[in-house]
Amino acid sequence: MLITIITINYNNFEGLKKTMQSVFSQTYQNIEYVVIDGGSTDGSKAYIESNKQHLAYWVSEPDNGVYQAMNKGIDQATGNYLLFLNSGDWLFDNYVIETFIKLNPIEDIVYGDPLMRVNNKWQRLYMPKTMNKIIAITNTLAHQAEFYKRSLFHDGLRYDTSYQVVSDWILTNHAIVFNNCTTRYIDLVVCYFDDPGISSDLKLRIKERKRYLKENFDPLFLSLLRKYRTLQKEHDAIKNNALVQGALWMHQKGEKLIHFFKKK
Repeated sequence: MLITIITINYNNFEGLKKTMQSVFSQTYQNIEYVVIDGGSTDGSKAYIESNKQHLAYWVSEPDNGVYQAMNKGIDQATGNYLLFLNSGDWLFDNYVIETFIKLNPIEDIVYGDPLMRVNNKWQRLYMPKTMNKIIAITNTLAHQAEFYKRSLFHDGLRYDTSYQVVSDWILTNHAIVFNNCTTRYIDLVVCYFDDPGISSDLKLRIKERKRYLKENFDPLFLSLLRKYRTLQKEHDAIKNNALVQGALWMHQKGEKLIHFFKKK
């Protein structure tokens, strides 16, 4: 199975080196590596060129941002699955791709977990273990930990360049909600995800999500979705309440005692 890894970069020389070395170190060798650079002036281009023997394709030229660069990578990919690993992110260990292959993936989107820096500590960010249309709309998968079957892109599915920070969420959402693609969660840490940049802009992310939902879904559905989110928050708050947890523990102990005496 051929795996295409796509790395985009713009003036992030140190991050790019870390990303590329993590790909070069993989024990699984059937990797097609595509690097799209946005015309960097910090030495990135020279570094890419010095490693061109390990690359299936590379280019360094101005573009219109992250998502156009990722679309360029899609256009060059020929692998069975695509993984988008942007500069500054790197694969968890040398065996990630080999482990993925051993899991015999057949679904359209196969996703694992990233490690994300939180308060200067790396924490595993657990993705939803099950997936449906509502979960896709209300959650965000980490594209750095998502393997996309290339056939998903045959009908022109691409990152929407009219958005600045949520087009990765939109692409996955569109594939699941409108294209009915199959999904699978795998218990695998795929990468280190270090994102101090634009997608950390929470206000912009919320604004762009609202725009997408308004343009693509019926108002009645959005009203029901808001109610669902409210109920979900209330459920989580109750579930995590210490008094509730204590009551549940006592109830479970009581059930065990009743069962014990019934056996007597």
